[in-house]
Amino acid sequence: MFVQAEDNIWDCLIVGGGLAGGLLLQALRTEQPELKVLLLERGTQLGGNHTWSFHGSDVPGDATWLQSLISKTWPAYEVRFPRYQRKIQSSYCSIKAQDFHQKLLGQHGSQILLQASVQEVRRDSVTLLDGRMFRAKCVIDARGWGAAADVKRGYQKFVGLDVKLSQPHGLNHVILKDVLVPQVDGYRFVYILPWSETELLVEDTYYSNTPDLDVTALKSGILDYIAGKGWVTESVIRQEVGCLPLDLYDVPVEGGPSGGPLNLGAASGVYQPVTGYTFPQTVACVQALAKSSLDTWGEVLPALQLNYKKQARYLRILNRMMFLAAVPEKRYVILERFYLLSEALIERFYQGRLTVLDQVRILCGKPPVSVWRALKSLF
Repeated sequence: MFVQAEDNIWDCLIVGGGLAGGLLLQALRTEQPELKVLLLERGTQLGGNHTWSFHGSDVPGDATWLQSLISKTWPAYEVRFPRYQRKIQSSYCSIKAQDFHQKLLGQHGSQILLQASVQEVRRDSVTLLDGRMFRAKCVIDARGWGAAADVKRGYQKFVGLDVKLSQPHGLNHVILKDVLVPQVDGYRFVYILPWSETELLVEDTYYSNTPDLDVTALKSGILDYIAGKGWVTESVIRQEVGCLPLDLYDVPVEGGPSGGPLNLGAASGVYQPVTGYTFPQTVACVQALAKSSLDTWGEVLPALQLNYKKQARYLRILNRMMFLAAVPEKRYVILERFYLLSEALIERFYQGRLTVLDQVRILCGKPPVSVWRALKSLF
């Protein structure tokens, strides 16, 4: 249960109990337990209704604070394309939102205030709708994606079902991308996480020009896909729907050190533009804060985020090739070519830490799309 600071002045206020806010709370309570930290979440559940996944290589080796939040780790993942199938012996991890909520609340309940709707967030204070004000040496805004900018972009959208099967499925690793499905509404693949011998998360995912989703139809299609594998669905445990922006061009992000609180996670505009995921970048930023003095956060965090934003410029070029140069039903060939590259390069790609040589390697050779359209998409 939340415990009020004696003087109501905190070292750090975290606004938002999603992925970024929860990870920061966990890291600070582990690495700097002397700090007075409070997380404010407007809802009754930390993390919402999400499943966050990441490659083991996405996480710094000394980020041991993260381990207790992981719901499941697998030793390998597989990609399936029309030209080939490849199994990569690299660890893959997932965090379920319900586990995230229970573990954070169990470990740090006195530093969490739920049902705390925010009226105003400033650099050194947060005011709630009920009039309560909390003051702090530093405020971190981790409330997720802001209002969508009026720019041209693509979308990664999906519907996922956690299902219980009547018999064991036989999978012992993740199916990261099963592209052996009809390519409709852009680049499409099915993603499978085997939670137990009889439980799976199955997601139908699209790299599409529009955010529109027919959830009922896609749910039915997922159940048909499961049946096509010879598996019998006993029950649907949970449904998850998502749509992530995939920017094609640089998008200015307001806020930061000169405009109020420090931003973290999706609120900062720092993410991997090709995948839409924020996890690797957010963990790196959280780790940097947890290992730094509070007085230096105003320099440490923006500097790290700036480096990621520079890398993102190149990744948005890849998005333009996918969404502007490739015919929608042939977008998969860009990724099909990519997954033939070295495992180390693939790891750096997901981390958002490509070297110059990596960037050249990804684009060298004949483009898997029209040369003219590829060149045109670069400008």
